Amino acid sequence: MIKVENLYKSFDGIPVLKDISVTYEAGKCNMIIGKSGSGKTVLLKNLIGLLEPDSGEIWYGDRRLSLMDYSEKKQLRQQIGILFQGSALFDFATVLENVMFPMDFFTDWSKAQKIERARFCLNRVNVINSDGKYPNELSGGMQKRVGIARAIALNPSYLFCDEPNSGLDPYTSILIDQLISDLTKEYNMTTVMNTHDMNSILEIGDRIGFISEGTLLWEGDKNSILGTDCRELKDFVCANTLARNIIEGKH
Repeated sequence: MIKVENLYKSFDGIPVLKDISVTYEAGKCNMIIGKSGSGKTVLLKNLIGLLEPDSGEIWYGDRRLSLMDYSEKKQLRQQIGILFQGSALFDFATVLENVMFPMDFFTDWSKAQKIERARFCLNRVNVINSDGKYPNELSGGMQKRVGIARAIALNPSYLFCDEPNSGLDPYTSILIDQLISDLTKEYNMTTVMNTHDMNSILEIGDRIGFISEGTLLWEGDKNSILGTDCRELKDFVCANTLARNIIEGKH
């Protein structure tokens, strides 16, 4: 579980996050949604320690992030998996080497142990017979799967996903969503996903927080979002639905 209490963040005196308080539960896909520039990416970066809040607290279980020393933060990072928007695979490394990278950095495992774990993770995300391939030899969807395999390589307690469906076709997006949801429940991870994809929200959104202009305006699940009374959220949902209908030729 991750708990955020009264989080503030500003840049050059301009507030970006305003008094954010939210809890992200284990075994659930917790989503941060909102328009571009709403503050959701800044919130995600604060959660994983890439940015420091001006005030407020972030708790990982019973551990307060702001009070952790270097050793404690390094230990926490071993419990965190990150799926980046563009997969962020190393072009110079093979699929197997990409998945082994966090093991090289955080463990003293033997090479054989690392290879065994990497192959297990690749098999779990259904990337078969691709150990020696390079990222540019894979489709976008397969690159995402390799990114997920790397994110779960250390069996993390926390998984952060930044726009995981960016650049993917609708069918592949559904497969990636379902894979993230399945892994979240299988490993009881606290998964936090930054997205504006309504398909993702309605398919796997166990807990959803809507941010507008740095303020958390609404919380709920995928079953209650369409019946919301929050005007800003209604506008967000309608804009996404209209765009999808236009693309599909329904409007």
